[in-house]
Amino acid sequence: MTDDSDVQMKILICDTLDHAVVDKLKSIGNCVDISNSEYKLEDLNKNISDAEIVVIRSETSISKDVIDLSNNLRVIARCGVGVDNVDVDYAKSKGVFVTNAPSANIISVVEHTVALIFAVARNLIPSDQSLKKGDWDRKKFIGIELHNKQLGIVGFGKAGKLLSERMRSFGMSVVFYDPFITNWDGPEESVDLDILLSKSDVISIHVIKTKETANMITKDKLDLLKKTAILVNTSRGGVLDEDYFAKLIKEKRIFGGGLDVYTEEPPSFSKEYLETNLITTPHLGASTKEAQYRAGIDTVENIIKILNGDTSNAL
Repeated sequence: MTDDSDVQMKILICDTLDHAVVDKLKSIGNCVDISNSEYKLEDLNKNISDAEIVVIRSETSISKDVIDLSNNLRVIARCGVGVDNVDVDYAKSKGVFVTNAPSANIISVVEHTVALIFAVARNLIPSDQSLKKGDWDRKKFIGIELHNKQLGIVGFGKAGKLLSERMRSFGMSVVFYDPFITNWDGPEESVDLDILLSKSDVISIHVIKTKETANMITKDKLDLLKKTAILVNTSRGGVLDEDYFAKLIKEKRIFGGGLDVYTEEPPSFSKEYLETNLITTPHLGASTKEAQYRAGIDTVENIIKILNGDTSNAL
């Protein structure tokens, strides 16, 4: 017979994690990894019933219906920042702790943001596509200098502040919109959202997905942008009208833009945008080895603390 104390808790891994993170999870429980399953939803529904810990990234959603299928669930652990793919309130009402790794991915996301801004400003993707087709049309790809231009940051949390530090080193002035920040005494200026959108040369969005931020950059807001403006979003999908934004770029009503996150992933952008200055990446902001390792390790540490009775890192 097997003593109950020898039975390890079941840990359900739903998305790809760093190998070192998986090894740490194995040290605290019996891991069932469905991250590469072709039938992930079915496997999730089947395995959630007796799982005590569920570990996810952005690809898997833990909804009310999924939580209702569980019998022993204690912790939902999100290896990353946003938890809009988790029904946090319902989980908490069921006594399930939800934890995330809010700081682990920030540097990688900010560096990806900088890359998108420069790529758009210098037409890097459309000029690359043109040259590889055999064309040599330099006049078609005149870029924009960032020096002495204004950067507007929507959402001035940790990522926004790190982006400001980096872009000010290129000679940009910085304004920001964030209703939660008052009495700011840094080099950046706090302004109204409409002023930021209408006056900034480059706009970068860094907000979490909430009821207040969903669709905050509407068609009317996008119409405020200058014809020479660049806008990038590496925060969360669904905070701006992505279809209208792409249309503005295609019609050359703004200079260009970059998207790494989308309302629906994968998005449904058509091939008509191939030769435009709209750069799209498949949610790569946190996709670096360093960020994935940090997020995973932070998450495992949070899980261990919760299991030991310390819930200070639970949402």
